[in-house]
Amino acid sequence: MKAAAFAFCLLLAVTSCRRKHVPVDRAPELPYPTCDAGAEAQPRYARTLRAASNALEPDVVERFSFASRGCVEVFTARQDWHMNVSEIEVIYDPRGLPLRAWKRMTIPGARNGEGAADTRRYELRTPEVIIARREGQAPKRFEILRGPRPTAVIGPGRGLLSVWIQRANLRVGERVRENVLDMRELVERIRPVTLRREPDMTPAGFASPVRVYTVYGRETVFTDAQGVVLGDLGGMRPSELVAGPMPPALPVPSAPDPAGTP
Repeated sequence: MKAAAFAFCLLLAVTSCRRKHVPVDRAPELPYPTCDAGAEAQPRYARTLRAASNALEPDVVERFSFASRGCVEVFTARQDWHMNVSEIEVIYDPRGLPLRAWKRMTIPGARNGEGAADTRRYELRTPEVIIARREGQAPKRFEILRGPRPTAVIGPGRGLLSVWIQRANLRVGERVRENVLDMRELVERIRPVTLRREPDMTPAGFASPVRVYTVYGRETVFTDAQGVVLGDLGGMRPSELVAGPMPPALPVPSAPDPAGTP
């Protein structure tokens, strides 16, 4: 009975979420955000995280970076693990509010060893979020995601939380609650999410205290003094603190093209 009740609740949640995804034949496609096409990227930080020996998910590698590009700021990341490769790009305005997001998820080796890619673009400058998506070589489709405009984005991996954490600039015990686009799952959601700063601690594997934040009240990440994510409670750590060789990068169909795809 408990299993049946859980399955029914899950079905209700997915059905409710899908009702907010409204298919449309066409939608506005705004230009790629930029104010100076010739502006060179000014890197601000770059990190590589790896799953430690005690991690909940083994063999995970996450590489992410953040850079200023003229009047916009750009976060890029790639997360490899044995089930898929997730690549993302999120563009922000100078206040740290998201303008556009892009995600490609590839299942390695699914098609002739090249991988099957699901590519999605999220337009956040419109009154409601517009999703453009393409699965492999299928025609591009559009959806409107009903809900308020999100002021933060959560994606695959942990590094993307750095942007929200830095903008929030919380002291210990403080929290903020904002409308967030969570694009980690197959069915995206916009919902209010609480970010809270917890007391500093020294987790296993670290030599000194780190800042601690929780998201959704249950997901815990660690950052440095500048708010850049260093790992999480699930066992992700800076690459230099993890023993053993780096797992090889998995194949993807092509180089990421956030400006031109899907």
